[in-house]
Amino acid sequence: MSPASIERLAIRTPHRSGNAASTCSFRFRFSTAVKSASAQAAETYNQAFNLLTEKAVNVRSEARDAFRVYRSTYDIAGHYQREVLPLRKIISDEMQLRFGSMQVDVFALLTEARQRIAALRAAIEAKRDFWLAQSELQTAINGGGRGESQPETRSSTTAQASGGGH
Repeated sequence: MSPASIERLAIRTPHRSGNAASTCSFRFRFSTAVKSASAQAAETYNQAFNLLTEKAVNVRSEARDAFRVYRSTYDIAGHYQREVLPLRKIISDEMQLRFGSMQVDVFALLTEARQRIAALRAAIEAKRDFWLAQSELQTAINGGGRGESQPETRSSTTAQASGGGH
């Protein structure tokens, strides 16, 4: 029932005392209650609208941040794949040739092998960071949001990977 139809019903139905004054006072109290309920509904609507607007702004901001991280990790991983690893391969081949011709000792060859392995490990970590950034970007685009514990998990994984070697 609409408030107008309820008011009409209140006007037609006399109150217990049956006089017009009690019917008017009921109508006034009822219209005040309807106005207050309407104001409360409008307030609830405005709060929900503001909350939705805030959420939309936050999601867009998270998506921009996630894209920046995605793009930078993509560039870093690409740099390792295009430049660092091929150069390390050339250096390794040269060191093996020099070792074969007895121009360098075994310790220099071992040092170079360690450096090559460190570069390969860094390339793998860069690729892992890229895949993590890609999943975070996809989550942000889908309207998810970042969990607060996610960066902690990522840094603890990096710490475990770094500290796990001898």
